Amino acid sequence: ELFFQVWEFDEILARGTLYPRENRPPAPTDVYVICHTSGTTGRPKGVQTTHQNLLAAVGGLYSQWCCTPNNISFNSAEVYFSFLSLAHIYEHLIQNFICYVGGRVGIYSGDVTRLLPDIQLLRPTVIALVPRLLNKFYESVHARMATQSLLVRMLFGIAKWWKLRMLANGEMRFDTIWDRIVFSKISSMLGGRIRLLTTGGAPVSPEVKNFTRIAYGAPLFEGYGQTECGAAGTLNLPCDTTAGHVGGPAPWAQIKLIDAPELGYYAREDKGEVCFRGAAVMSGYLGDASLTLKTVDAEGWLHTGDIGHWLPNGSLAIIDRKNAFFKLAQGDFVAPELIENVYGQSQLIFIAGRTTRSFLVAVIVVNVAAVKTALSNANEKLHPLLALTECQLLEAKETRDFVLCELNALAKGKGLTPIELARNVHLTTEEFTAEGGFLTSTLKIRRHVLTKHYEEVIDMLYSEVKST
Repeated sequence: ELFFQVWEFDEILARGTLYPRENRPPAPTDVYVICHTSGTTGRPKGVQTTHQNLLAAVGGLYSQWCCTPNNISFNSAEVYFSFLSLAHIYEHLIQNFICYVGGRVGIYSGDVTRLLPDIQLLRPTVIALVPRLLNKFYESVHARMATQSLLVRMLFGIAKWWKLRMLANGEMRFDTIWDRIVFSKISSMLGGRIRLLTTGGAPVSPEVKNFTRIAYGAPLFEGYGQTECGAAGTLNLPCDTTAGHVGGPAPWAQIKLIDAPELGYYAREDKGEVCFRGAAVMSGYLGDASLTLKTVDAEGWLHTGDIGHWLPNGSLAIIDRKNAFFKLAQGDFVAPELIENVYGQSQLIFIAGRTTRSFLVAVIVVNVAAVKTALSNANEKLHPLLALTECQLLEAKETRDFVLCELNALAKGKGLTPIELARNVHLTTEEFTAEGGFLTSTLKIRRHVLTKHYEEVIDMLYSEVKST
């Protein structure tokens, strides 16, 4: 069932001629835009954002960026580089902010492979970047440095160390000698005029966030929010030089954490589900009043499903998801339970993901005899693995790659997309049992328990694979 009717443009013009109406400026409660959620967790939901919702969010940005103590000045010389789709509420937010301060918007050519040339041509002063692009820029800079002479590499290393040390001491400056002789060349990648960088949609790893802060000659603002609350419910301040969080509440927002006992999080410990209330919270979902009532309670609190942790400095860290979905670094959601069900047709498996990484890894409980049988029927180059001890066999990269290849072949046949496929695996004979605390009484995976138990293993799996 569709909730709209499609009209041809000529029909609209004809009706306008037949039925003229006085111009009526929108009221604050009128719908400004209907932005749909990604739909990864089910059918996409149409979020009705009113003019009041959007202006509250824009006003929040203005208050945090332009007022005391930050006093960042904006004027008609500002140029914003736009490449995010307007299906993304964050793009609406930034474009309206730029228009409010009198700036201009330059739109990219449409070819994502030409983002850097487009940026260098436009020479913007403001850019909103998703974490995946920050990761790519980070890797590109370091890959380029790896090919330079020893002298250049040493100079870059010293400059990076010095500015990271300044950052750790609470100093964020862009007028040092290292900015002039080293980082000015890096900032030229983004046109050389950047005054402000902003990011959101998925967390940024502390390593990438801190490098971005020192390398491009401008402060980086990381925010957190949802389509349902105008995208920016929290934002870090330019004077904040720490990482590992998404800043404090936006001026429009009230935030509280509520208990999520099924995951072991309690508000009394400053951990729980993040809830927003304020002028930027949506008016509701299009055509779904019951879901609206489930998402926004009677007191006006929007229940995000994200698990947050209040840090001592008053900032919020996002540490988990109430519903078992991962949000990867590029902003995509994946459902680990669905993936495990597909992989589980062959093995007992636990899918792990991190919001600062762009791919998944897995822990697989294997039958050693079955693995040996499969290896004996495989390419002769793998047969020497059969002479290894059980421990050596499971730890061998060749064995793990073989099992991963077999499982991914199965998963592709069952319709999993590339982003849902594991990129690295750990093999174990340790069963996941309810007695061991890894499964519930109904034999469902206790994801937070396994994540904690295999934390070092997951770190190792990610370190073995270069992020893409």
